[in-house]
Amino acid sequence: GALLLHWAGQQGGATAAVGLVVGAVAVALALPGLVPPGTLRARRGLPSVVLVRGLLGAAFFAAEVYLPLLLTSERGLRPAQAGLALTGAALAWSAGSWLRGRNDAWDPGHVVRAGAATIVLGTVVAGAAVLPAVPVVVSLVGWTVAGLGMGLTYPTLSVLTLRLSAPAEQGANSSALQVMESLTIAVVLAVSGPLFVLLLARDATTAFVTAFAVAGAFAVVGLLVGGRVRAA
Repeated sequence: GALLLHWAGQQGGATAAVGLVVGAVAVALALPGLVPPGTLRARRGLPSVVLVRGLLGAAFFAAEVYLPLLLTSERGLRPAQAGLALTGAALAWSAGSWLRGRNDAWDPGHVVRAGAATIVLGTVVAGAAVLPAVPVVVSLVGWTVAGLGMGLTYPTLSVLTLRLSAPAEQGANSSALQVMESLTIAVVLAVSGPLFVLLLARDATTAFVTAFAVAGAFAVVGLLVGGRVRAA
């Protein structure tokens, strides 16, 4: 199903529509058996941990794939300059992970919500580069902030998965965490790609705003579900 989504996202017309529908159905049928029960319903505890991992991963990478294109095509940056946004986010991600690893006493639910809120903020600020009045450096700083949020949330969600799993289930649940992230990213990119191309043919600003809005929506849902990662 994920492979079909990837292929359909590069096609056009009816072929893309059919491929996306069939791929989405395949993923929808297979996913419940690959993740803990209640994941898609955001059940409190481990299921919400797995769901939030997918939501935040989809939000971050759905925006990151368009940010360099936005900076080069709309703001006139050279590729090396646009790449500074990705470098800043990577460094901030590392810093967030370092910070989280040295503060184990922090409440996991609070950390996840704070990280998700940071990703929402960073996505909005980075996407603001579509407006000519917004300095490019603001967008670079915004995406660095989003990277910090990922650094805070990812290790927290990984540790929570182990803490909320019985010893015999830790391997399966860690796999579910990765599967949820990979499939969610595949779905959001497969859907947003053709939509972006369709809108780009009409108006570039609308296309980029829509792309970042989709990413931001996933981050907002992750923020809302983030309070449910702690077991009752």
